Amino acid sequence: MKKNHTVRTFLAGALTALLVVSVVPSALAAAGKTITIWPGVSVYIDDQKLDPRDANGKPVEVFTYNGTTYLPVRAVSEALGKPVQWDGKTKSVYVGKHSGDSPAAWLSQMDYFSGTKSITTAASEKDNAGNTHYYCVTRDFDRTYKLNGQYTRMTGVLYQSYEYRSSSISKGYGLTIYGDGRILYDNAAQNNLSQGGFEPDLINIDLTGVLELRVHLHGGGYRLSVGDMGLWT
Repeated sequence: MKKNHTVRTFLAGALTALLVVSVVPSALAAAGKTITIWPGVSVYIDDQKLDPRDANGKPVEVFTYNGTTYLPVRAVSEALGKPVQWDGKTKSVYVGKHSGDSPAAWLSQMDYFSGTKSITTAASEKDNAGNTHYYCVTRDFDRTYKLNGQYTRMTGVLYQSYEYRSSSISKGYGLTIYGDGRILYDNAAQNNLSQGGFEPDLINIDLTGVLELRVHLHGGGYRLSVGDMGLWT
């Protein structure tokens, strides 16, 4: 217990430092001054090297300024086992639970643990009724994500892409979502639709305590997509 407390105390201090660093450069820039930082700093927690990365999996620099070491907030949140969320309107960073009007993470932007390497994503896409959805994923895919109990629910919509609204939807096409090996949502057994016309299906499932999430889209190529797929704390 003492070790966990030490790690959490260290990370809490690092998080505070991180929040300060976003203010310091802005203030100095406004005053017409420059800052000098020392990059290439390595951080270890219980002798395990921290590998900070951004939401796209790219390495992020840890640096020192005026004798203080600054860490990316995502690295801190992952070390704590909690999600991180940025609110651009209020310029606020939330680590852990946050009751906001947008999800803590979007499925299309999450790094996966195993499964299909290549999928097709789109910033926005219309369904066959002409409604626009965002953070969209299409094409057949099957991916597993490590949630570690960080999220409480998942929302989104399964729909037939507007461009393929005349395509048939065969039985077996759809979406299956598993939580720790248990089926939480399954819409992959609908009847054949020879002329298309698949009705958009709203998704709202409980993820409380789920450690591992598997999402399998039996899309039939580009006929079906999932959009607005968000994970909430």
